[in-house]
Order: sequence, then structure tokens, then C-alpha cells
Amino acid sequence: MRKPTSAADDIVFWGLMLLTAWAPLPLGSNRPWSMAFLALLSGLLLLGLAIGHLVTRKDSPPLHRGLRLPLALAAVPLVWALVQWSTWTPESWHHPIWRQAAAALGTPLEGRITVNPDATLSTLMNLLGYLAIFWTAMATTRDPARARLALRLFALIGAGYALYGLAIFFSGTETILFFDKWDYFGSVTSTFVNRNSYATYAGLGLLCAVGLIIEDIRQRLPRQPLHMRRLPALALDIASRKFLSLVVILLLACALMLTGSRAGIGSTLIALVVLLGISLLRDRRSGLAGGLTAAAPLVLVLLATFWLASGPILDRLDENSPAADRLPAYRLALHAIQDTPLLGTGYGTFQEVFAAHRDLTVASPSSWKKAHNTYLENMLELGVPAAMALNLAIALIAWRALRAMSSRRRSRIYLTVGVSATVLVGLHSLVDFSLQIPAIAAAYAFIMGVTAAQAFRQTSQGPEESDG
Repeated sequence: MRKPTSAADDIVFWGLMLLTAWAPLPLGSNRPWSMAFLALLSGLLLLGLAIGHLVTRKDSPPLHRGLRLPLALAAVPLVWALVQWSTWTPESWHHPIWRQAAAALGTPLEGRITVNPDATLSTLMNLLGYLAIFWTAMATTRDPARARLALRLFALIGAGYALYGLAIFFSGTETILFFDKWDYFGSVTSTFVNRNSYATYAGLGLLCAVGLIIEDIRQRLPRQPLHMRRLPALALDIASRKFLSLVVILLLACALMLTGSRAGIGSTLIALVVLLGISLLRDRRSGLAGGLTAAAPLVLVLLATFWLASGPILDRLDENSPAADRLPAYRLALHAIQDTPLLGTGYGTFQEVFAAHRDLTVASPSSWKKAHNTYLENMLELGVPAAMALNLAIALIAWRALRAMSSRRRSRIYLTVGVSATVLVGLHSLVDFSLQIPAIAAAYAFIMGVTAAQAFRQTSQGPEESDG
């Protein structure tokens, strides 16, 4: 049964959608001012949600017991980053750079764990903003209809940025907004600088679009097995009714392929296999053959797009793999982690720390600002325990969504999209830093907020709601 939403929730929800639409525009929000602005707006949305509940005297539903552990784990890196920044920690914990700087300057300095206090606070601000987006999305999309609208709007936003990127690509102007490109010529990057980062963003939009059309197909399938003669007519009906959705998928898939990002495209394809596999294998009403046939328009659009736009990616297959290019940097990062495995060097301090460890085994050693492996970078900066707590918090929410699928029918797609999105960003984070781009981290937090709203849904009858 659909639950009415309050006016305050409606306002916050539409504010969240505007924020989601804005985040990719200023170069993926990957500049100091746009990072701070995104975090500020995220916090204001969360504050607006709280004020709205106070003014309307609306009681928030009790915290689902399954959320307690992920939230507690997510709090670990937040608290630890503040500890790293503080000056009241034992001197034996402080990074040696503070003693060296004091000796060089000939004046006492307050030591800290972090080597760059400003970078640690800035990165902590970003993480708080993503958590605010996650919580706001979770609080405003408990209604399955609202969750569906949220994913549909996100897919349309993604299609808009894909259309812009394709228009710039085929015009041959090599620009990003009002700026001339300074890298990644001949690749679709939309409003992002890095093609790998945009590939992740396009992939997230594609997962939402494909997931929604798969759900539409599932709902149109009869409960009894279909006769084979009726399947072509059903596929044609779905294609005519979902023409706009297929256009959205076409735009996103084409833009994704024309990025030429091997890791981004590969991670998205694996995530699509996961999404399609879960969606089709779990639906036994019309059988797997019926589901595949009904999904024929979608499959044909994806295959045709990947074939037509495969040029850039095929051209790059002769090059070394992304992981092979970065193995020396990973080795140096592991050595740096061994220096301070528990304390870390300070959240957001990879660039400074890596500069002290790099050598000529790394290509262009002076230009490395990211580890190109989010897991290693987090372990270096936060320390292994806090980094593992952050990863485990995300994994537990995805695992809960996967488990909840057995008790869901109408809202299963929101869980499937969240799981496949986690596969996408999780795999890509092994060889790149897309999740460290604010617009992408905000998009993923938004999707996982929608997923968590359905995975941890509560009703007056009990802690969990079954759709079956």
C-alpha cells in the first residue's frame, strides 16, 4: 500500500534531485569550490529534512536493526579522521614530518597523525556530504513509487549528460563546458575531465535505465508460461511502449562505449550481467526463455550500441592493461601502508605521502595525485582498520539488499540496481579513482540510499515488509 508523503519530504526530495542533477555539471564537482558547495547543499538538505519533521511533528520510523552495524562501521572513519586531525593525540602517534618541520624551522610545532590537516578536513567534509545524500535519499524514497521515480529521474539526468557528451564528441570541438580540453582528446567525457570517471557515471545511469525497463517487462509478463508464438508480439509491444526508455539506454550505452575506458566499460558490462542475471533468473513466472524473448528489444539495443561504438575501446585493447601500468604505484603504496598500518597518514593525504615514496619505476612519478586503487589509498590514509570499516559498511548494505530480494516482488528492482551499482564501482575502484570524484560518489550514495530505503523498509506490522 502506498504511503502518503509529507510536503516537507516532497520539497527535500525534489531538492535532492536538483542536487543530483547539478553535481556532474561543474567538472564532476571535482574542484575545491564545487566540492564544498556540494557538501554544503547536502548538509542543508539533511537539515531541511530534520526541520520538516519537527515542524510537521512527523515521527521518523525507528532505525531498522539491520542498519545499526553499517552505520556504526561508517562512523569509524569519520571519528578516526577527526582523531588524525587533532593535536591532542600522543606524540608517539604523530607523523615524523612534524618533528622534521619543527627542527628545520627552529620553532615548536603541534604534531598530528595527518601530514596535511586541511586535506583531511576537506576529505572528511566530502564523506559527510555523501552520507547526508545517502540518508536523505533513504528517508525520502521509502515509498516504492517514489523510489521508482528517483531512479527514473536519475536515468534521465544521466541521458542528458550523455547527450551533451555525444554532441560535443561528434561536433569535434574538444571542449568541456566553456573550456578547451587539456586531456582525453577523442573520447566522450561529457562534463567530466577524466574519461574513466565519466564511464562510471554513465554506467550507473545505464544500470538504472536497464533495471527499470527490465522491471516493466517483468510486470507485463503473465503469471503462466507464455506460448512461444506470443513472445514476438509481446516484445514488439514492449518496444513501442518503452521507446523513450530505449532511447535513454541507447544514449547512455553509446556515450559509455565512446569514452574508450577499458576498466569503466568492463566494470559496467559485468554489472549489467549481474543485473540481468538476478532479474531474469529470479523471475520464474514465465520462465527464463520468456523473459529473454520479451527483453529482446533491450538486448538488441545494447548489442547494437556496443558494436557500433566499439571503435575506441578496440583501438585500446592493444595497449597495456590499466592494472599493469599501475602495478609499480601499487607496490609503493603497499610499502607506505606498512609504515603506518593502524594510524594512517591522514584522510586525503595520498599525494603528499606518495611523493616521499615514489621512484622511477612509476611512469610520470611527479603527476600521481591518486593511487588508482581506492582501497589502497584509503588504507594508506585512514589506516587499515578504519578503511576496512568503511568498505564493510558499504558491503553490508549491498549484502542486505541481495538477501532482501527473496521477500520482494514489486520493489525488487531497487535492490537489484543497488547490488549491481556496487559491483560496478567496486570493480572500477580496483584500478581507478572514480569514487573519489564527488559527482560519482554522490550518485552512488543516492542510488544506495534508494536501495537501503527498500532493503530496510519497515511497516506497522513488523520490521520487514514483504511484497509477495
